[in-house]
Amino acid sequence: MNTAELEAKVKTLTATFNKQAARLTWIEDMEAIKILQRSYGYYLEHWQEEDLVALWSHRPDITFEVNDTGQYKGWDDIREVFRFPNHYPAYGPNTKKAPPEYLHILPTLCGIIDIEPDGLFAKGRWYGYFLGAMPREGQTKALIGAGIWENEYVKEDGIWKLKKIFFNEIISSPLDQGWVNRPSILNPPLGTRRPPGPGTTFLTYPTGYIFPYHYKNPVTGK
Repeated sequence: MNTAELEAKVKTLTATFNKQAARLTWIEDMEAIKILQRSYGYYLEHWQEEDLVALWSHRPDITFEVNDTGQYKGWDDIREVFRFPNHYPAYGPNTKKAPPEYLHILPTLCGIIDIEPDGLFAKGRWYGYFLGAMPREGQTKALIGAGIWENEYVKEDGIWKLKKIFFNEIISSPLDQGWVNRPSILNPPLGTRRPPGPGTTFLTYPTGYIFPYHYKNPVTGK
């Protein structure tokens, strides 16, 4: 093998190595984002406030928006929205954490994640299917429901964190009535409200509304 052939071989091996290294980073990033999103769902179950807040970036453009609660933006707003008495004022202002009868089981399902070419930002679409025991209409009610997240993530110092939570509830029904008879039972208002984010639309069953996808069709590219 002459020098030119050896140089070509090294160049090919280097390109292959770099391609495989990039692929490994992508796989590791995908798994880290899945763990991040699933952790969020587990911490919601008993509203573990400090664990929920710890998942977020401290960027000024972080946002939280669920149905018609308005858009919460920035670190101070995120801290506020995850304080249990702010989110569930029906339990009373002196309730500092979730009482034993509170339950919010929210499995994270069917995730589709897209990582930006720079490897620092990502978007994810997920189903959230929940069983809950929450205050509604003056009493704790058993609820069944589902919705879709379109979330965003940011990688900071090698760690993926939440940048945006955006959840469109499809159904939130009393378990004894079901979503055909009663598709939605109103959430209690948050302690404070914000105006909705730009272009925000939230519609529930049975409107037929399709929550916009962040991604293109993986086959047609449209």
